[in-house]
Amino acid sequence: MIRHLLHEVWNALSHYRLRTILTLCSIIWGVASLVLLLAYGNGFGSAMMAAFDQIGKDLIVIFPGQTSLQAGGERAGRRIQLELRDVEALKEGVPTIEAVSPEVRRWLPVAYGPRTKNYSIAGVHAAFGRIRNAEVEDGRFLCDDDIRYRRRVAVIGATFKKELYNDRPAVGSIVKIKGVGFTVIGVLRKKTQITNYSTPDDMTAFVPLTTLSTMVDARYLNNIVVMPASNRFRERFIESLRASLARAHRFSPRDERAVTIMDWNQFRSIVTALSTGLNLLLMIIGSLTLSIGAVGVINIMLVSVNERTREIGVLRAIGARRSHVLLQIMLEGLALTTTGGVAGILLALLLSQAMGSLPLLSALEQDPSGRADIRLAVSGLVVLIATCVLMLVGLAAALVPAMRAARLKPVEAIRGE
Repeated sequence: MIRHLLHEVWNALSHYRLRTILTLCSIIWGVASLVLLLAYGNGFGSAMMAAFDQIGKDLIVIFPGQTSLQAGGERAGRRIQLELRDVEALKEGVPTIEAVSPEVRRWLPVAYGPRTKNYSIAGVHAAFGRIRNAEVEDGRFLCDDDIRYRRRVAVIGATFKKELYNDRPAVGSIVKIKGVGFTVIGVLRKKTQITNYSTPDDMTAFVPLTTLSTMVDARYLNNIVVMPASNRFRERFIESLRASLARAHRFSPRDERAVTIMDWNQFRSIVTALSTGLNLLLMIIGSLTLSIGAVGVINIMLVSVNERTREIGVLRAIGARRSHVLLQIMLEGLALTTTGGVAGILLALLLSQAMGSLPLLSALEQDPSGRADIRLAVSGLVVLIATCVLMLVGLAAALVPAMRAARLKPVEAIRGE
């Protein structure tokens, strides 16, 4: 019986060829639009997250503060300054630290040839590069020996290099920072940052803190950057950081104002919420577009039922049950939506491959790598969502005309024709 029904479905669809093709086109366009919109939403979220992670994945930054609670015989309102000894205190007091680096920033004059301009100079340790996702495009980043031997070496940002050198090579050249010659040992890759706590890395030169401390007063740190060994139990990890500094500076571990510990992962939820909201909006728009195609299927199937009233009456008269008529009309509608859905997904795959990537933040930041651009990648999740929406739309498009056909009485159907 199923084979006979499928044969009848094929005959019906092939008989009304033009109508079938036009219906398929509407479904194909609706499904392709839905898939492409969802792929765009996913690509937008991935691009924003990639730009967010440019500052450093799992980054935690500690800033100096002021006590708000009395502790250890000390009054409230005492200024807490971070020093190098605090870095050692954190290493000893918090064993789950993966990497930690002090950071001192100063605006100093930098000269190369006839050009002189003030830039942000950051005195850091070697671990800073790993914590802050400082990828080197040319040369290398600072190493422990640079810190230990107070070498006059510098790693410069991409914009720093462009403004000072243009297209000339920078690695191996000598720049003068506050009149002191530094050898450029590395140039960072262009960073497309959407978050920061200081001057962008592209506009900064990174030098050993031990070297910078011979040129400026670097007793007090601007901040300390930390990377945890594990991303689990971050709240407990932050409490351990505060407790370790509380012991070193004699303030209450409950005093959250004594030092400000900023967990950069807390801002990821903002990017995630933005991406989720956009995806939801695009899914609604795509579903409405697909629903237009479903309305077309319903109308065409209703017209088909009206034109085949006598045929349905004859089938009922010779013994066909309501369920048989219902199943045949539903199969016709589902065949249209399924075929159009598969073709729409394939069309979306071809279009996404043809478009490649769409400019977003890379164009604004002049990043040639395109890491923060939108890539229309049709993932399995996108296909699954599109399939679920298509099944609901196809079921609704097939059920309405099928129920109308099944309710026709044989005598009235033949007489009505």
